[in-house]
Amino acid sequence: MNKTILLTTIAVLLVAGCTAPTGTQWPWQQITTTAIGGAGMVISDFVADQSTIYGGSTDRIMTTVKNAGGYDVTTDKSLVYLTGSAISLGGDDKIYWTSGTETSLFKHFTSTMKSTDIVKGTEADERTITWSLKAPNITAQTRADLFIGRVYYDYQTAVTGTVWVYSQSESDAARAAGRTLNKATFSSTSGPVALIAKISPDPVVLATGENSFTLTIKVSNVGSGVLYKTGGVTYTSGSENIELTTDELNRVNIGISAPGMTPGSGCTGEQELIGGKDLTLSCDITITTTPTTFQGFPITLTADYGYYTERTASVTVQRR
Repeated sequence: MNKTILLTTIAVLLVAGCTAPTGTQWPWQQITTTAIGGAGMVISDFVADQSTIYGGSTDRIMTTVKNAGGYDVTTDKSLVYLTGSAISLGGDDKIYWTSGTETSLFKHFTSTMKSTDIVKGTEADERTITWSLKAPNITAQTRADLFIGRVYYDYQTAVTGTVWVYSQSESDAARAAGRTLNKATFSSTSGPVALIAKISPDPVVLATGENSFTLTIKVSNVGSGVLYKTGGVTYTSGSENIELTTDELNRVNIGISAPGMTPGSGCTGEQELIGGKDLTLSCDITITTTPTTFQGFPITLTADYGYYTERTASVTVQRR
């Protein structure tokens, strides 16, 4: 391959911001598509103070959560939950891990979990939450118990871009003058749901009587967790409910804001990633303000959803 062509191609890719999650290959990814995913509210650490403990002794389970994505999470849209193979705060202390001080296995952040702010130069928020539990007074010699820490939260992935639209006469004039037509550019925030956007044709050249182009959106769960519709989990302290139905799993709500353009049906509203697999949406976008020469139209795509991830830890209980 000609080295000049190769270097030019690389430069164009960098300017367009075409990145994808590590290990992910998008078969139709071009310079007008962007995918940044895999990061949202992540459990960066989940451990017990003592991995081996005598029955009747108190152990502390700790989970550290970091907002590694690009969207702030408020206290009323998130919670942290502890479960496991043998936890019952008011249960039989010979069978279960119990507690005289803990009143709930649900915990809440004390303030908004903010994402990294490049402009202000601030790092993403990271906080540690703990539970103090008493190990069961087992009758067997030893027993291994499993703990699971989860973080549930509402999140949003957003793609912003510019779609370039040319009249036929302006396109012909540009080509005659040897000028390159602008192609659409998109950039995305980071989240466990990734969005890829592309348009066709690109750039949009409107012949007489034409006023639309096709938008294609690819939606993917790339965060190695569970996707659910917003509203599927009740985060309110004291009334928490994390039971998710089949109709609430793998759901995402897609929105489009496009001043000067009107999205057709097929791309917006609640969508299901059947079986958690990738979803491709397609719709026509009608241009309501036709440019005399050419114009860049801003467009924003949003995916709103709920999400949870988990980590596990094991503690061995010894009989006294």
